[in-house]
Amino acid sequence: MPLCNDIIKNRTIRFKLSEPDQAEKARQILADVPGIEHLEVSESDCLSISYSVEELTLQMIESALREVGFELDDSIVSNLKRAVFSYCEEALRASIGVDQAGAQPKIKLQRSSLGPRADDWRRYV
Repeated sequence: MPLCNDIIKNRTIRFKLSEPDQAEKARQILADVPGIEHLEVSESDCLSISYSVEELTLQMIESALREVGFELDDSIVSNLKRAVFSYCEEALRASIGVDQAGAQPKIKLQRSSLGPRADDWRRYV
C-alpha cells in the first residue's frame, strides 16, 4: 500500500483569460468522463476538479482539454505545479499497480463550442 493512499485528487485547472467562459465549457465537456468525481467553476478562469488517480491523471485531463481547443494557463507557477503533480500521480499509480505499459490512455472529448482553434484558421489564411 502506498504511503499516500488518497487516490482522489483535488486540483484546479486555470485557463487563459483570452476566451471567456472556458471554465464553464470545460465543466460541461468533462461532466461525463469516467473517473471524474466533482467539477465546479470556482472563478471565471478556474475549474476545480476531483478525480480518481486510478483512472485519470491531471496530465491526461489537460491534454484532452488542449486537444479540443482550450487554452490553459502556461505561467511558470502553473508549469511547475503540473510537473510536481505529474510526478506524484505517476508514482502513486505505479505503487498501486495501475498498468503503465505503453502510452497513457487518452480521454476522448467532444469538441466544444469554442469555435475554431488558431491552427484551424491557418487553413483559411
